[in-house]
Amino acid sequence: MAKKRKRQEIQGEINAYMQLLANSDYKAIKHSEGEISDEDYAETRTLRAGYRTRINELEEELEGATD
Repeated sequence: MAKKRKRQEIQGEINAYMQLLANSDYKAIKHSEGEISDEDYAETRTLRAGYRTRINELEEELEGATD
């Protein structure tokens, strides 16, 4: 059985992924405004989707975390 992680550790990881999302917001905005092509934005879109998926996983893990 996997060891439960502490809330603080999980929250720290969530915060790191949130920061990665924030750091790429400017590219998302430029893409939505037509300043970056779909092709140029594709890698960033994939990365951001992965960040959001991981955040969702971590939030589920947070529910069962120890204090």
